[in-house]
Amino acid sequence: MLALHPSKQQPWAHMTPNDAFFSHWYFHLPNLILAALTYSLIGRYILELVFSKKPDAVIVKVFRQVTAPVVSAVRYVTPAIVPNGLVIVFAVVWLTTARMFLYLSVIAAGVKPFLGPGE
Repeated sequence: MLALHPSKQQPWAHMTPNDAFFSHWYFHLPNLILAALTYSLIGRYILELVFSKKPDAVIVKVFRQVTAPVVSAVRYVTPAIVPNGLVIVFAVVWLTTARMFLYLSVIAAGVKPFLGPGE
């Protein structure tokens, strides 16, 4: 492997993951929260399909409580004709769109957040 002259190295060459996270916390923290909510909604959707015969299972109740604020916010802006199962899908789409908007707005502001050495 060729070693670059210290003046020609990438700015992230000596960054630890903690340095990268804390230097752009305003991007990484909301991105992490949006990702966690998205995956929780996907988990809720799958668990409700799997436990459709037993809707009072503890794991289903926990996922419902965690994702209830997001689902109720999306339900508020979604027409009443849309069934509740699809509201969860719309919530995943909205959260994914919010993550893309967050990333593009940070890039448009001229900041390139460090995502890893393979970027």
